[in-house]
Amino acid sequence: MSLIQTEFDRESGDFILAPGEHEGPLTIRRPCVVDGKDATLWAPSGPVLTIASPGVTVRNLRVEIAGSPAPGRNRVAVQNSAAGTVLDNVEVRGDVVGIPGEPEHWDAPGLLALGDFAANRPNSFAYALSVPAEAALECRIKDVTISPVKLSPGKTFLSIRTGPMRDNTILYGELLLKTGVSRRIYVLGHSRADAPEHNEEPPISGVLPLPEPVQTETPDAVIAPAQPDAAPAPLLSRGQRIPADVFGTGSVKLVLTWESAASGLDVDPYVFRVRSGGKVASDDDLLFFGNPGTESGDVRIVTEGGQCMAVLELSRAESGVERYVVCFSIYEDCPCSFSALRRPSVRLIAGGLDRYCFPLEDLSREKTVVALEFYRYKGSWKLSAVGRGYDSGLKQLCMSYGVDVES
Repeated sequence: MSLIQTEFDRESGDFILAPGEHEGPLTIRRPCVVDGKDATLWAPSGPVLTIASPGVTVRNLRVEIAGSPAPGRNRVAVQNSAAGTVLDNVEVRGDVVGIPGEPEHWDAPGLLALGDFAANRPNSFAYALSVPAEAALECRIKDVTISPVKLSPGKTFLSIRTGPMRDNTILYGELLLKTGVSRRIYVLGHSRADAPEHNEEPPISGVLPLPEPVQTETPDAVIAPAQPDAAPAPLLSRGQRIPADVFGTGSVKLVLTWESAASGLDVDPYVFRVRSGGKVASDDDLLFFGNPGTESGDVRIVTEGGQCMAVLELSRAESGVERYVVCFSIYEDCPCSFSALRRPSVRLIAGGLDRYCFPLEDLSREKTVVALEFYRYKGSWKLSAVGRGYDSGLKQLCMSYGVDVES
């Protein structure tokens, strides 16, 4: 039985997931509200989430099949056999079975690769996209527009237009394909001064051949194209997971940066070393400026160049540590929140180079954010981009991981 199933069966009434990722499967056998709080529920094969009781509402949850399972039952992300089920802000990777009005199988592409395109001028791309039901497309990529945004069943000719982008810019973002649930489509491209300009237009009559998106599951790690050291680091998006071995065997520095901030703002890193049961072993498993290092050397809080940062060396991890939860928190006595930071992001530095950048988006009143998690999976370490904020600050988070907090 999965840990998340054990936690669910232990409780009664509504069920709220902790931030981050949870390995399923999970079966709901009582009427309740399951609030994911933007967490991810996943399993190597399906069904990941089974709803077997009437009167169930699932909200704010990503449900996904990890890897590329074979067709059939193993592809099912959500399976419903009860009446009155409501899915609210649920994103899936996989099939959805038993939800009225929701086709069971979608061949939505996991990735649209634009390739190289001309820098410093607009470009346009055309694709033929087939959908089994009415859907809406939402673009979450700066300087990119798509049309149409309302899709009818059958084949649609999709136009993707980019604004002028400077030379050597990595285009990396996502589209959301929305019905009763959402499906994520990553878009990758690279602007280059020596690349051809794209002026593809969908045919008015729909008779000209257009490239079909590759019908494939999105890999666990969607990594931007290779780039010179001087180019911007690839971006991570919320909910994305990548193997931690991309950082090598040395240390990884995690630095919070921003374009501008309110005067007097003080933001510090915190790292929870989480063990079995989702809790710390003692208060010493919370690393911060007052407890800046561990005996094994797997976590250090250091200051370099005036920046306070967390440094992780996963090769030194103790056997009992299952997760490292990396947070950034504004000093409790400060009246500011993350709304006082303009465009905050986390830089991930290894080997002296910026390997990735994780923008922390949609934060306003929050005083603490769970930025990233490193976790063990089948003997290896993986990284999850979380980006979940807390209005109440650090205290609630400490209590959720079993750290004693003075009142």
